[in-house]
Amino acid sequence: MASSDDAFYMNEGFVPIEIITNGIVAMICCVGIGLNSSLVYVTIKTKSLHLPCQILIALYAFFASFLLFGSCVKFFIFAFGINYITLRTCFYIQFVPLIGTAIALTLQLCIGIDRLIGVIFPIWYSANGKYVTFKLLIAICFIKTILNELNTYIGTSAHWEKPVMCIVGDPNQQPENKYFTNIGALIMYCGEFLCYTLILLIIWRRKSMIPENMKKLTISLIILMSTGLVCYILNIFFARVITPSLNLDAITFEYIVSPISLVLLSIAYGSSAPILYFCNAKYRSSFRTQFGHQTSQVTPGPAGVTDVHMALLLMELAHCLLRNGNRKCPNLHIMPSSLRHPLIRFT
Repeated sequence: MASSDDAFYMNEGFVPIEIITNGIVAMICCVGIGLNSSLVYVTIKTKSLHLPCQILIALYAFFASFLLFGSCVKFFIFAFGINYITLRTCFYIQFVPLIGTAIALTLQLCIGIDRLIGVIFPIWYSANGKYVTFKLLIAICFIKTILNELNTYIGTSAHWEKPVMCIVGDPNQQPENKYFTNIGALIMYCGEFLCYTLILLIIWRRKSMIPENMKKLTISLIILMSTGLVCYILNIFFARVITPSLNLDAITFEYIVSPISLVLLSIAYGSSAPILYFCNAKYRSSFRTQFGHQTSQVTPGPAGVTDVHMALLLMELAHCLLRNGNRKCPNLHIMPSSLRHPLIRFT
């Protein structure tokens, strides 16, 4: 490993504050991976969710999980007292997460394009246009990912021995490739914003011509993608406005700004399932069907529910409480107080 005069590189052994902050980020990422996995599972098991747009959503959740996994790497590096590894090693570790990141980011724009085509040409799209659009968008994702990986290799190969903490963005934020990476991300988010702005205007002007189910799914996706866009803007705000204006040093940036940015990123890419659950009745019904929420009873038992079941149960309760206040949820055989029981089993 190359030597360095960097202040953090001199901190050999365990760094408690790094372990704590990155441990929190890793826990959020693990929850996000579980929720994304549940969305992929529900999409696969539910035939009514096999339309091209919904497959794109499931693919987005699937590849976003690789990004979340890549965001956990830094925690393990500090947890084992390593603290720094070479950029070459980081590139190999983050190779698959970088592919997932590129595909997930491109899919955000592709889903917006799919929805825009659907509301502009609803009849053609409903007939066979959705399949043509799907193939075209998959090709765009494939090409963009290849370009991203080549760009990442060009940047990292010039600094193989550089010591890094290895977050998912390290390989593509080198002097040789960071402008391509940042401009590409900016184009994706601006294109996404433009797509959904046009979609809202078209839905408002042509309400009667657009099928109701298409409108509901599109509005749910607007909320979902807006979450990612807001988190991206907040990250830019922290990095480009707050940090320079306050003249934050490297230690403050590492211990405060960086964890906040990673948390925002993790929330953005791990919130697909909860947002679709709360905002779309079709997805909510599919989650209940696949995880037994409509007909299940919660009783004490020798084994606990899985983390995914518990997370979905909490989402269901939150949805019911928001809708009904303190009244019992009509579609569940459970009161909120039952969650206090340490052993809960679905039967």
